[in-house]
Amino acid sequence: MVSNIKRSTTKKSLLSGVLILIFSGYSLGQKPLSCQSLFPRGISLEYGLGRYSVRDEYISKEKYEGNLPFLGVNWSRFHEKYAYSLTLEYRNSSKIKNYNVSADIYQFSLGQEFLYPLAKIPLFKKNLYLSLGPSTDLFFYYNKQNIAYEGSDYSFSFAALFSLGVHSEAIYPIGKHFQAEGFFRLGVLSLGLRTVDMEKGEESLVKLLTLFSGTNTSIRLGIRYLIFDHLSLRLAYKLEMTRIKAWEPLLSASDNLILTLLLHF
Repeated sequence: MVSNIKRSTTKKSLLSGVLILIFSGYSLGQKPLSCQSLFPRGISLEYGLGRYSVRDEYISKEKYEGNLPFLGVNWSRFHEKYAYSLTLEYRNSSKIKNYNVSADIYQFSLGQEFLYPLAKIPLFKKNLYLSLGPSTDLFFYYNKQNIAYEGSDYSFSFAALFSLGVHSEAIYPIGKHFQAEGFFRLGVLSLGLRTVDMEKGEESLVKLLTLFSGTNTSIRLGIRYLIFDHLSLRLAYKLEMTRIKAWEPLLSASDNLILTLLLHF
């Protein structure tokens, strides 16, 4: 009897040990959610359409507006302690109008961001992951009026900003396949280039601009859907604003609905 009890006890101990090993191995194999695991790494293509308006006082004090398509390419990855992202964006339309007068608008930007995990904040039984870092941005704007002209007597305007700024992102996992994402980017110090009228004076083409004299800002909010392990879609709303006051004022704003296809790696 004693021998049977010992054998039974030994079997239970072995079984318990195996179960403990299995479940401990399973728990150790699980990767807890983190900013690194949620950060969208890979190559993405973006297309969007939205309303655009601009008041370029070098040409006119009137506001021009219309639809301005959006194309973008992004490459991003996460290193051991920070994320890196490189983004190219292009926009063009010949249908930006003020009544019957139209203009060709071209916008181009090339930006890079370095993001460092900042904090995770408990929110509705999940964590909101925040990150922050420096950014650089090259922005170019060109406006050509579609009006009759003779020789070189026609209206055009351009501006460029090479900016140092800040970039912040927030990621909130909603479920197994969905997560909410948002970012805010602001140019703080810029080297600006602007069209000037040489006949009216000797104003410099190039100036150093602060946050108050010239900046480029963008905000985005969206939902990402993970289709497969290496493919996801994001639908987002993006607001962009450019303001330059160091020369004849330039103010542009656009809101865009953007669809992004991301190939993860």
